[in-house]
Amino acid sequence: MAGTVHLHATTLPSTWANFPFVLFRRRPPVTEVGEPVEIRCDVARVRLDASHVIRYAAMCGFPTPVPVPLTYPHVLVMPLHLAIFAQGAFPLRPMGLIHLSNAIETLADMRPGMALQISAAARNYRRLDAGLAFDMTTEISSDGRPLWRETCVFMSRWPEAAGRPAGRPPRPPKAPKDSVTLAEVDVARSTAWSYARVSGDYNPIHLNDRAARFFGLRGAIVHGMWSLARSLAQEPLPAVPAGTRIDAQFLTPVQLPARVAIKEWVEDGQVRRALCDLRTGRVHMYASWARPVVEW
Repeated sequence: MAGTVHLHATTLPSTWANFPFVLFRRRPPVTEVGEPVEIRCDVARVRLDASHVIRYAAMCGFPTPVPVPLTYPHVLVMPLHLAIFAQGAFPLRPMGLIHLSNAIETLADMRPGMALQISAAARNYRRLDAGLAFDMTTEISSDGRPLWRETCVFMSRWPEAAGRPAGRPPRPPKAPKDSVTLAEVDVARSTAWSYARVSGDYNPIHLNDRAARFFGLRGAIVHGMWSLARSLAQEPLPAVPAGTRIDAQFLTPVQLPARVAIKEWVEDGQVRRALCDLRTGRVHMYASWARPVVEW
């Protein structure tokens, strides 16, 4: 790593001020990226807004009133992620990034009104067969006490002309026959717009077919983090004790509009909850965590 760029803010950065730089700032071809710097963004004091938590919970299907959903902090920190993507030192085109995976740790309860300190960083760049990947790590604390951590893995795909391995990705697996279908859900184009408004994630690949096709997709796709949140929000709500790590894998996008199934099963001591294609049973996204130990 060729150094660190450190951004400090007293309040959450403006999404709309940064978005033009995210969309239009020129970046080098991914094949010419050398040793990117680590970019950090810290915010000293953020007040957890109860009304925003309620709007997010309702949009994603969590029961309300509800404790802060474990996926909510991702949208809380979105302005920091955008501030990092807007920097001239960030080497990749944000609109072309593929969200590969997500890991979330809930370490302690969050409550509306709490004063939070947030730190996010783009770091740990590495070359994969399919493209250049990096981690976006985030930690939220209050009065020095860690509350929540997340690592998102993003990738910028190599162009086909780069002489690297290409071809179609492997076909996603199907949910096992013993999985339980918890719900069937219609995913409309309006779902993407509603999530964009509550999350601040206005990436055009989720909102416009033409923009999505420009980035190599067949059409607009729903946000991956909505898929994760909606799956975890489905009753019965999963038992996820504090300190548990939830790992999510995004295997194939959900083309809009769609009808999907939320399924659950246990595999190798892990609970798995997935968003699946209703017709084929193939998994779009799944989350997994250690099965809680029942004490007698």
